[in-house]
Amino acid sequence: MKKWLLFLLLFLTAQVKTFAEDSGSKLRISLLTCSPGEDLYAVFGHSAMRIVDSTAGTDIVYNFGTFDFTDPDFYTKFVRGKLRYFLSQANYADFIYEYAYFKRPVTEQVLAISDADKIAIQQSLFENLSEENRYYKYDFLFDNCTTRLRDLIFKTNTNEAFLPPPFAVRGSTFRDHLHGYLDRAEMPWTKLGIDILLGAGADRVMSVNESMFLPDPLLFGVKGARQSGKPLEMESSMLLDYPEQISRSKSLNWLGPALIFFILGLLAILGSTWKSLITQKISGYTDLLIFGVSGLLGFVLLFTWFGTDHDSFRYNLNLIWASPINILFFYERAKKTGWYKKLLKINAILILLLVAAYLVWPGIINPLLFPVVIALSFRSWIISRS
Repeated sequence: MKKWLLFLLLFLTAQVKTFAEDSGSKLRISLLTCSPGEDLYAVFGHSAMRIVDSTAGTDIVYNFGTFDFTDPDFYTKFVRGKLRYFLSQANYADFIYEYAYFKRPVTEQVLAISDADKIAIQQSLFENLSEENRYYKYDFLFDNCTTRLRDLIFKTNTNEAFLPPPFAVRGSTFRDHLHGYLDRAEMPWTKLGIDILLGAGADRVMSVNESMFLPDPLLFGVKGARQSGKPLEMESSMLLDYPEQISRSKSLNWLGPALIFFILGLLAILGSTWKSLITQKISGYTDLLIFGVSGLLGFVLLFTWFGTDHDSFRYNLNLIWASPINILFFYERAKKTGWYKKLLKINAILILLLVAAYLVWPGIINPLLFPVVIALSFRSWIISRS
C-alpha cells in the first residue's frame, strides 16, 4: 500500500512539473525600454515589462510607474514624498500607441529565462496587481519603476542568477548617471536644481546592481548579463524607431547659470575691493539677493530632509552655504551685534571648507555655484570685520 502511495505521489509531482513547464513555454517575457522625451517628466525614459501568453491569447504590458493624477492631495503628497505609485497593466497595442504618438523610440529585449522563472515573474506581477500589494512609496534612486523590474529580472531566478557585467564607468555615482541624461537633454537649470536637492547618498559609488536604476543602464545590464555563459537577452528589436528628440532651444538655456552666478559673485565682491559709492550700493543690493535667496533655499532643503519621505534628499551638504541663518542678514546686518559677527565668521570658514572638500568629493556641490558660494564666504568675512 505504501509503495502505491509513493508511486501516486511521484506521478502527481511529475504531472505538476510537466504542467508548469508547458505553461512556462507558452510565455514570452521581455523588457521594454522607452527612450527619453523632451519634457522633464520623460527626460530619464521609462521601463516596462511585456508578457505574451499564447495560451491565454493575451499581450499585456506591466508598468510600475503609474500614479493617480486625480488625487485631490496630489501636489501635497508629491512634494512630501508620500504619493503612492502602483503597478498597472495595459494592452500592448494601447501602450505602444502612446509612444508612437509622441514619437519616442521603444526597444524590446526578450528574456532567455527558464519556464519556471517565467512563471515566477508572471505570478509575482499578478500578486502585485492586487489592491493590498500594488502600491509602493516611490524613491527616485532606490525604488522606482525601473528598479522594480530590475529586481524581478535579476532576483526571481530559481537557480543561479544572471549576472550583469560592470558596464558603468568604474567609480560612477547615482549623480553621474543623472548628469548623463540631463546633459544630453541640455537642461542646465534642471541639472543644477537636482544637484542642490539631492543629498550625499547620491554620491555613493554604485554597485553593478544599483547602477541599473534608470532605463538605459538596465537595458545595457540585460544585454550583457550571463548565466554560465548563457546570455540573458534572447533577442533585441526596435519596436518604434525615431530620431532622438533633443530640444536645442529650451527657455533660459541661452542665459546659463554659469554666467548669472559669475555676475552675481563679481558684483557682491566688487563693493569690498573697489571703494566707490556706486559699486558699494550694487554690492549691497547683491548681498541682499544672495544672502536672502540662499537663506530661503536653506529652509527648503531642511524641509526636504526632515519634512518629507524623500530618502534621496537627506544629508544635504548644500545646507552649509545655503544656510537658513543667512536670512538673518536682513535683520542683523545694520545692528552689527557681536554674536552675529561671530556667526558670520564661522559661516565664512565653513563655506571655504566645503569648497576645499570639493577637491576630494566633487559631488557635494555643483561647480557652477562656486562664484556665489565664494562670494557668500568672502562677504560674510568682510561684514564680520566691519
